[in-house]
Amino acid sequence: MQSTHNKNTVRYFLLLVGLLAFLFFSNDFGLVDVQKTAIVMAVGIDREDDTYIITSQIAIPQSSKQGKQTEAVQIVSRGKTVADAFKQINAKTGWYPKLVFCNLIVLGEKATKQNVFDALDFFIRDEYLSDDCFVATTMGTAKDLLNTSALVDPSSNIAMEKVLSEHAKQVGSVLPATLREFAIGYFGDSHSSFLPIFKTEPQQEKIGSDGSSSSSDNSSSDSNSSSSSAENSSSNSSSGDSSGGSSAQKSAQDKPVFSAGETALFVDGKKVGVLTSAETFAIGAIQNKLRLAPYSVTQGDNTCTLTVRHNAPKMRFQVTENDRAHLKITLTLSAGTLDYSKALGIENIKDAGSEIDGVFALAEKKLAAEIDSVFEKCRKTGCDLFGIKEKLLKYEKAHFQALSDTALDGAILDVEVRFRNVR
Repeated sequence: MQSTHNKNTVRYFLLLVGLLAFLFFSNDFGLVDVQKTAIVMAVGIDREDDTYIITSQIAIPQSSKQGKQTEAVQIVSRGKTVADAFKQINAKTGWYPKLVFCNLIVLGEKATKQNVFDALDFFIRDEYLSDDCFVATTMGTAKDLLNTSALVDPSSNIAMEKVLSEHAKQVGSVLPATLREFAIGYFGDSHSSFLPIFKTEPQQEKIGSDGSSSSSDNSSSDSNSSSSSAENSSSNSSSGDSSGGSSAQKSAQDKPVFSAGETALFVDGKKVGVLTSAETFAIGAIQNKLRLAPYSVTQGDNTCTLTVRHNAPKMRFQVTENDRAHLKITLTLSAGTLDYSKALGIENIKDAGSEIDGVFALAEKKLAAEIDSVFEKCRKTGCDLFGIKEKLLKYEKAHFQALSDTALDGAILDVEVRFRNVR
């Protein structure tokens, strides 16, 4: 009896091995043949009338013998649809574009003047592209932005993804948006959404009131003086090495950095307005969790920078007796003093939780005004970033039919901001 049981166990084991072998040899398990596949890491979308111009940033693996990291190239293709433009990549290179590794989509300025979902619906349909892919826009062309070689990383898409990191979101410097979040806003009742705006900035700022001198100029003069002294004490070859080093340093200094502090407002897929960096922080304080976020306030001739450790936004929505939507926002922030523009006494620097007299009141007034400014821009552009229509449908459904078209225009906003000490 036991012998029969042992034979059946062996048969079951062999059957399981055969099944696993069948699955292994009949499926590539997502393996990518790099010789035939263009691994797309980022996509730029520009428009010229009814033509889409697609810039695909493609990773080119390097041989391990060369000791180089993976390089990236930009391939530009055109088509009447996005899919047709991607087809041109295969026609030009023999590579089949694969979007499974794409983490960034950048929309050019002209593309945002029309419904951007004319192009983005392709990426929503694509079953291989992750809906957690970042979406952003720029003031120029997406092609030029992706062609930029940034300081922090040779691949522009990786440098931009660092700007859109979770940390940047928590400190309130950027308001990132994924393809899923952008689509939810577009297809929702408000038809409103937002995207961060990418810009390039010089890595070094000029020093001096007239703007004539800069740190790079000073470094150049220092470099020249050291080169002359080196020539007196060394050979021509050493001077040549120093000159090569100087030119490499200058080349590194020419590379820009990315910023995305401003935010574009969208209604029905079209760009309708822009939020400043301060307004971006204000809406982020309502929608996101802030952690160790710096917030600066001017007090007389001095500036105090607070560190926001925690924020607790609350919203209350109702329809008033005169049939107007009323939104009450209560925002509580736990903060401490991070820095002050002038030296303070020991009682104000011994603890990060110390509070400088009058600063919290100024911060409350300033942040409340910035939230009001965001709301007025939303009212003017019709971008329902605060979700007035959605709240109307959820909490006051009986008034939805009558007020849905005018709810944002006639809405009343009441903002109360409270800064409290972290201790």
